[in-house]
Amino acid sequence: MAILKEGDIRDSLHDYYVHGGGNTFYAGFNSLGSHYNIKEGGVTDWTGYAGSGKTELLLQILINCSKWYGHKHLIYMPDAGTNEEVVAKLIHKMTGKQFEEFYYNKKGEKVEIKNRITEAEMFKLLPTILDTFKIYVPEKKEGTKTRSKAITPVEYWDFAAANKKELGIFSAVIDSWNYMKHDIGSQRQDQWLEEVLSYRNEVAESNALHLHTIIHPKAAVKDKNGKIIMPDMHNLKGGSEWSNNGKTIIIAHREFGSKITDIRIDKAKPKIVGIQGMTALQFDVNYGGFYEIVNGKRQYSHQEPILVEKQFQVPEVKKDLTEDLPL
Repeated sequence: MAILKEGDIRDSLHDYYVHGGGNTFYAGFNSLGSHYNIKEGGVTDWTGYAGSGKTELLLQILINCSKWYGHKHLIYMPDAGTNEEVVAKLIHKMTGKQFEEFYYNKKGEKVEIKNRITEAEMFKLLPTILDTFKIYVPEKKEGTKTRSKAITPVEYWDFAAANKKELGIFSAVIDSWNYMKHDIGSQRQDQWLEEVLSYRNEVAESNALHLHTIIHPKAAVKDKNGKIIMPDMHNLKGGSEWSNNGKTIIIAHREFGSKITDIRIDKAKPKIVGIQGMTALQFDVNYGGFYEIVNGKRQYSHQEPILVEKQFQVPEVKKDLTEDLPL
């Protein structure tokens, strides 16, 4: 056992005084800025029912940080679809052009998509996509054709930390938690989860690596009028250890048929990340991105932000990832 001495903390305390406890990065929306900023070496847990927009929002924020700060990301997102589906979604978000050839309207009629990306545009952007988003592909088990639940969360985080420098990544993403292999063994689930999440927090901080995790909530609860109630951080599958050990927890919620996504920051630690609270963004299905109303106009986050608070200013914007595309 040792007692902290002045010499042990003097330099780090001064650094905390000057820099506020770490580097944070603007997520791309003014209405979200006071509630959530991405901390280097932090963790963020995302939840919401199916169709709530949690994955869409997370991907958009990652793209924003790539454009403005040059961040690269390791992603493992089997819940979002196949590798092809994930890349198609990223292409849609980066260009505003849809990947599919047609869609079905509310009447069930087949409608041709007018702003479909061309093959030339798609293949021109693909190297940038794969350089910015390092898609993790676990090895298939011998004698099987599937990679489902082939890796534990600890193995994935260890891989991200060990390969951070080589891959040049700022963050690592799991979507979703239930797709991971959970080696609980003889432990109670809450004991195992406490150990795993504590380990995750340590990996993130010691490696200056931001770790995003998407977790499904428990079964939906409806009010007396049959309306689904927005979940909170205590409704996550796996129990209360998410709220106990989580640093930042964000809930996305969208009513069926609505384009408005309500966003609640249930927990934000440390304080430089933001504060608890609610906000909302609107989703443009055709464009594939969120927007907010700023000065009476739609403001998409792919544009340089209109800054409403000095403290949310971003550094010089990096080169747009798509500016060389013939769009």
